[in-house]
Amino acid sequence: MNVIQNGDILYRYVAPEVFPEGQTDIPISIFNDKELSCDWNRYQLCPESSPHVENGRTRVISIRVCDAIRNPVNPKRTGELVPDWAQEFIYDPLEHDVNNEFTPNLSHSLIRGKKKLAVTTAIRDNSTVKDLVYVAPIVDISSLNQQDNSKLIPRDVVVSK
Repeated sequence: MNVIQNGDILYRYVAPEVFPEGQTDIPISIFNDKELSCDWNRYQLCPESSPHVENGRTRVISIRVCDAIRNPVNPKRTGELVPDWAQEFIYDPLEHDVNNEFTPNLSHSLIRGKKKLAVTTAIRDNSTVKDLVYVAPIVDISSLNQQDNSKLIPRDVVVSK
């Protein structure tokens, strides 16, 4: 079953320039998208091999999925849940698209919902940041049925015999 659970990790890739010079805290502005695109660690086993990293987004934010993000509370009213601010965690794999260099992406996922300050703060408070160096992926596809998996084959493929 492909349900993103509490405790799972989602990767959000950003360019280092997003962080103001000298700032080590994660800027909450990088979490503002209503449909926040991420990679789920269940399928993205090596974030260093992501095309995002290859294209300069070499800083990865690891977001730990939790209730504080799913169901944020109003900071002005202690403990009051705000259903309108709830976030959905959606597994959304992308098939190969010749016009999108970031496809195929079997790990693609979304954090969907309004990103009020309480939400972006909850995401930041449950995240860590790390700088990455790109590592080209090596995939053995010798055991795959090409016809069934053609839409999910990564861009850089090595076939072993």
